[in-house]
Amino acid sequence: MRKSLIKKVFAFTFLFSLISLFVAAQSYNIDYYGIVSSDIEPNMAKMTSDLYYTQLSEINNFSITDKRTAASMTQSPSVDSYSALALSFYAEIAKDSDGASWKTTLHVVDKSKNEEHTLTRQYDSFYKILMEPKSALQDSIRKLIENNASGQGITEAPIKQEESAPKANKVSTESLSGTWKGEENIDKIVILRGGRGFVIFNNGASMNITISLSDNQDSQQILVTQSGRSNASYYPDLPRTIALSAAVTADPIQWTLVLSENNRLTGYKKTLLPSEDSYKIGTVQVEWNKIN
Repeated sequence: MRKSLIKKVFAFTFLFSLISLFVAAQSYNIDYYGIVSSDIEPNMAKMTSDLYYTQLSEINNFSITDKRTAASMTQSPSVDSYSALALSFYAEIAKDSDGASWKTTLHVVDKSKNEEHTLTRQYDSFYKILMEPKSALQDSIRKLIENNASGQGITEAPIKQEESAPKANKVSTESLSGTWKGEENIDKIVILRGGRGFVIFNNGASMNITISLSDNQDSQQILVTQSGRSNASYYPDLPRTIALSAAVTADPIQWTLVLSENNRLTGYKKTLLPSEDSYKIGTVQVEWNKIN
């Protein structure tokens, strides 16, 4: 009798373990439609949309199909475009009613069940959306897919950003992530986890950048490089007519920096500088200080 009971318990435990393993390993096909927003300029919209796509693609057991047709959409995708063989995902991003904070609403549509699940978050600034930890998006998507939202829209409090103080003798793009200031003609530099970011100039121009690190841990250099085409507004020290001509063939602007104490980056920038009635390629010393 006792042996029979032990066998039944063992069999039940084994079956439960198999079921748990199956659930944990469950995979999902997701069609990614991008972002819906009329409050973000095109280059920033593309960066944001690419960031969502990259983070989705890095989630285990998620198979992502890129359905984007533009940097951002002006309205939600048509229901007819959804597939019953996959879940559909997109994000709405808009300024909140106060004009300063931002709100994102994540949408997961299951056409096979005729269900849509949403989750809304608020942020103090647009940059907080871009700097949100990857794990936060992954948790949100899993929550929606597993129907924990019960088909209803839910709102979560703003996420507290993780501290990203650099560890001793080791620099990473994650430890560098945040907002930096320092150059006279630049309003701010935002570095994102994963080695990307952007520069906002005082004249309103924005530049996408990539961040790479040298292998030498003893004196690790940080190379920040302009991504994309040059723009005359990237050279505010040049006369406008000269800047317009120079931007056509200009090499990408590059910063070569090292991290010192107190979250300070120092080094030099390779860019175009005034030279009599023309311009020249040169370097200038720069210093960036982290503000958050």
